[in-house]
Order: sequence, then C-alpha cells, then structure tokens
Amino acid sequence: MNKKELFYKAIIWQIIGFFWISILSYIWFDSWIRSLTFSIVVLFVSVFIYILYELAWDKIIKNRK
Repeated sequence: MNKKELFYKAIIWQIIGFFWISILSYIWFDSWIRSLTFSIVVLFVSVFIYILYELAWDKIIKNRK
C-alpha cells in the first residue's frame, strides 16, 4: 500500500469513528458543542497516530522478509 492510499484509508476510517465518538461523547457531555469539539480533536490526533502505526507495521513486515 502506498502512502497516498494509506492516507485516504486513514481518513475514511476516521470519518466513521468521528460519528461514533460524537454520539458517545454527546451522551457523556450532554452538549453537542463539547461533543463535536472533543470529536474533532480526537479525529486529528487519531489520523496521525494511525498513519504512524501503519508505517511502523509496514516497516516491521518488510524487515522480517
């Protein structure tokens, strides 16, 4: 998987997660503003952590071969 595909895959996965986090955090915070703010922060952090994870995983797999 090239880096561009990896980036798009991460974005799509985070959009799905954004909706779930928004709903669950709304239940927790009882405020859509706080929920959406929290969800946006989690979204941005998660995208970059996911990309780092995928790159590290790919490097580990290549080193084993």
